[in-house]
Amino acid sequence: MNKSVKHLAIACVVSALSALSPANANNEMPLEAFAALPSFSNARLSPNGEKIAYSISARGRKHILFQNVDGTGQGIIAPPNGWELNNYHWANENTLILSTGKLLDRDAFASEAYNTRLFSYLLKEQKYVWLGKPKVRRGRQTSGSSQQRVSQQETITDYLYQNPKYILVSLDFNLDSNPEVFRVNVRTGKRKRIRQQITGVNTWYTDHTSTVRAGFGYTGISRDIWFGTFRNAEGNWISIAKQTWSKKYYFIGFSADPNILYVGGNSKYGTDAVYTLDARTGEIVAEVFSHPTVDMDYVAKHPATGHLVGVGYTDDYSRIKYFDKTLRKIQRSINKVLKGTVNTLVGRASNKELYLFYVHSDTNPGQYYIYDREKGTLGYIALVRDGIDINQTASTTLVSVPVRDGTNIPGYLTVPKGLSAKNLPTIIMPHGGPGARDDASWGYKAQFYANRGYLVLKPQFRGSTGYGDAFFYKGRHQWGGLMQDDITDATRWLISEGMSDPERICIVGASFGGYAALMGVIKEPGLYKCAISVNGVADIPRLKNNDKKSVGGKAWIKKMGLKGAKDETVSPYHRAQDVSAPVLLISSKDDQRVPYKMSKAMHQQLKKLKKPSVYVEVKDGGHSMVSEAARLTLLRETEAFLAKHIGGE
Repeated sequence: MNKSVKHLAIACVVSALSALSPANANNEMPLEAFAALPSFSNARLSPNGEKIAYSISARGRKHILFQNVDGTGQGIIAPPNGWELNNYHWANENTLILSTGKLLDRDAFASEAYNTRLFSYLLKEQKYVWLGKPKVRRGRQTSGSSQQRVSQQETITDYLYQNPKYILVSLDFNLDSNPEVFRVNVRTGKRKRIRQQITGVNTWYTDHTSTVRAGFGYTGISRDIWFGTFRNAEGNWISIAKQTWSKKYYFIGFSADPNILYVGGNSKYGTDAVYTLDARTGEIVAEVFSHPTVDMDYVAKHPATGHLVGVGYTDDYSRIKYFDKTLRKIQRSINKVLKGTVNTLVGRASNKELYLFYVHSDTNPGQYYIYDREKGTLGYIALVRDGIDINQTASTTLVSVPVRDGTNIPGYLTVPKGLSAKNLPTIIMPHGGPGARDDASWGYKAQFYANRGYLVLKPQFRGSTGYGDAFFYKGRHQWGGLMQDDITDATRWLISEGMSDPERICIVGASFGGYAALMGVIKEPGLYKCAISVNGVADIPRLKNNDKKSVGGKAWIKKMGLKGAKDETVSPYHRAQDVSAPVLLISSKDDQRVPYKMSKAMHQQLKKLKKPSVYVEVKDGGHSMVSEAARLTLLRETEAFLAKHIGGE
């Protein structure tokens, strides 16, 4: 990269750091700065590179801010009345596609369910067009008497980059989880069916020419029978289950060659890898990606064409390895200038060498840069969180934690700014899922607690995803068992290393992490001085009973509990008499994953047993505490509870 790019980049970085450094010598930042939703996020570059759009927070709701790249011509789009913005994408220079959702009554079940809708927004006309509206024939809608019955309407199969007047959308008007594919006009909403349903296909895929060529899904009462089909180069539909290669590999996508597929499968390291496969012979052509310690996460698509161009994976951060030579070269050039950060390509103009990068790290919550390859310039354009002083954020490092059976598990340790990791009050923060994982990226909860003087450890217990099949399956059916033991051992390791004050440790988690927090003060009396559960699972039998009402829930039920033990023996609600420390339970009334009444019942049970318990209910947090109001409550309540029981530095 030439000197002008380097000099501009340095100037941009200095400017960005200055903007993030309020004139305040106090290391403690306002709680509100951490609870605030991102000022700018999810940036999108328009096809010709002249406009950029961001997701912003206004009046407690997500909106879209669009403007010219130079900052002029701003406008704000609010989602349609009653609908919340989930995602969006440019269809063309005048049209944005909005994915939205909200809770609606579902007639068939007489209960609330999360529904999604797809709208286009026409910038010049300033109007919405509903892209999945059921047709009306003879006074009746084809989907039934209520348009709400088609609950999921946001699945875009292909953005049709070469024909921006249309998109391909999968819609399940037959209400049997076997959607059809329609070509939809983004200006009018008119559609034409181009692919009929096939029983068992829940998701459709296109190739480089935007032709629908593959479908996958699960059938059976418990969604446990895998189904797949693809169209070969001769135009014949082939059952993947009948292909010998399907026993070792799974379909990912199509290459530019109609006979070559991208497939996933185990590497020699036992991690998930990516290969190319010749569909005519069923033979592997080449290994595209493998990593000795972590899995492939996803395949990356070109932001201007939708073609597969790389592989996403997470070591300490989410990264992309490009097999597209041009993008690989551009990535190397940007990394030479923006050092010490993860620099992810998130947008590209279709008709010019203009690229949008998202830049972040453990101490940097995020920034956006525009790279003009033709001019050789790199420009800083936006902060993700303008209330955070990155000079006062805490660093996060990967640690290797020995556990009782001789295995070492990863963990992410966040140390308060200006303090050494010695005898500190500590928060153990297991993640949700449990099929999930953490990384070293900036996170508002860990950073807030570190800013208040707490050492924070996020243990990646076995059962976490991303570290290979063996690591993941070790945690299967180990609720309250090996997964809990790994968390316990990570806590004891911090004590043995002198990093944690053994008299000031609290376990804090959400969802499955909330379950682990409650089980921590049940299984390990004296180890934790308090526990905080946010939308946590407290009663496994109750959750199983709730989940069996849905098709997807039946599959989830099979993964819960502890092998060889009754569910009650590893359920906090049924073990409430064994709780050994004060508990804070925070629950969202609109949580559709874990009913809020579960936490409420846990609190009532603890009070009945005269155990110290605090229950806090929020209205609009959802399962992940997505609203600013919910996050404010979460941080205020946990800050006070932690200060009372383990104090901060």
